[in-house]
Amino acid sequence: MSDVPDQIDWLERATVLVERMGDSVFEPAVFLQLQKAAPSRALVACSGGADSVFMLCTFACKAKELGLTLHLAHYNHRWRGVESDADAAFVALLANAFDLPLCCGQRPSGEAAFTETTARALRLGFLRKSAAENGCEFILFGHQLDDIIETQLQRIARGSASDGLAAPRPITHFDKHPTHLRPLLHLRAGHIRMELNAASIPWREDISNDDVSIARNALRKRLIPDLSECIGRDAPMGAARSRRLLEEDASALDQFAREKLPQAFQHVSRLERGALQSTPVALLRRALAEWLCGHGLIASVSASGIDLLIGTLLSDRDRFRMSAGGDFILLGQDFLSIERGNEGAEKLVLQSALLEPGEPVFLSTGALIQAEPMEVGAELLNRLSSGAVDPQNEAIIADTGEGSFQIRSWQPGDRFSPLGAPGSKKLKDWFIDRHIPQAERKLLPLVINSSSEVIWVPGLPPAESSKIQSSTKRALRLTYQSRKTL
Repeated sequence: MSDVPDQIDWLERATVLVERMGDSVFEPAVFLQLQKAAPSRALVACSGGADSVFMLCTFACKAKELGLTLHLAHYNHRWRGVESDADAAFVALLANAFDLPLCCGQRPSGEAAFTETTARALRLGFLRKSAAENGCEFILFGHQLDDIIETQLQRIARGSASDGLAAPRPITHFDKHPTHLRPLLHLRAGHIRMELNAASIPWREDISNDDVSIARNALRKRLIPDLSECIGRDAPMGAARSRRLLEEDASALDQFAREKLPQAFQHVSRLERGALQSTPVALLRRALAEWLCGHGLIASVSASGIDLLIGTLLSDRDRFRMSAGGDFILLGQDFLSIERGNEGAEKLVLQSALLEPGEPVFLSTGALIQAEPMEVGAELLNRLSSGAVDPQNEAIIADTGEGSFQIRSWQPGDRFSPLGAPGSKKLKDWFIDRHIPQAERKLLPLVINSSSEVIWVPGLPPAESSKIQSSTKRALRLTYQSRKTL
């Protein structure tokens, strides 16, 4: 339902919706959380789609009862041109109808490599900033039950543990950000639309949701229905129960890890290796992740990096040094500690090297970089369009037949034009935009082609000139692992 009548008594129709839903209107844990926190402020994230419109209408009716002050927020990704602008206009209409303050944001025109991944990051950053500016303790998201299995399947493919597979959770707490609430996780997508229609409440449809080249859409429209038919069960309902059970397990493991390794959760600078080695791996992994997070390093260590660290810690090796952004993780015979970049920066210099497709190169920093030839097919194109490529450690570029690439460090004056950017600018400015620490910049390898053009820097998308086109037959997968071992 995309056509919105000019005159609607929104509050009246929202009241009908809430009366029809009765006590099942909100996910129970979320309802209890809001009751305990009253009075409080919440930011309602609204795209204009069915789920978020349903959520807005129910909260607009229940806000007073819950002691909630509501603020409405909409982020215009500008993905669909005039249709995206129409979504924004529709949400503005809702804000006016319910007499709510509205926070609006939109994607910068110069944002490079605009994908599903960057879209989520930009929207989340906007929502958190808006919540902070308006003193909101909560951000309300319209995820519903059918979103759970889609998230699980994507995370299984990435190799997630119970914490990752327990998402999206009804309640997610953060140390430095508002709590995320998902009050519709108990409701099916079809039920939500049925109830909106019954209450004559319109919403906006996003035509891109029918694009099965996007991984999540393909899962929703093809794989999940086939899975349910194949096993003769309602797969989304089973996944929702699994999510709940995994959350219970994850919470218990977290509690046990805190009891077993309290120093890791206190973020002390040095941990005793013996205590780490005597801890079950499931608890050790959680403690290390929390310890790295407390030192601001978790984003600089990949999943494979965590596996490497755990494997080395449990081995007989008595010396190990791994880079983590501009800093280092040090493992000795009886300790695990952090070395800040300014303490050991002079010890490392990135020396120039030659990168040939198919041949891995260990750099002077201890990092590993390689270029793997691959065919361009539907699976790769779907992966690219869905934003599944993490520029932190991977880039897919067109294979133009170059026999080798130069690897060198950043030099003042280097320019770069990443995928989706309107033009080139100094690489230093890209580093500043992406908050890449100064100590790390000189250690990042630049991949240079035969025309002396920078085609990739880990942490940034590949060059626009190396973009995979629909006619591209061969590609190169560039991967980077930042590690230093002794």
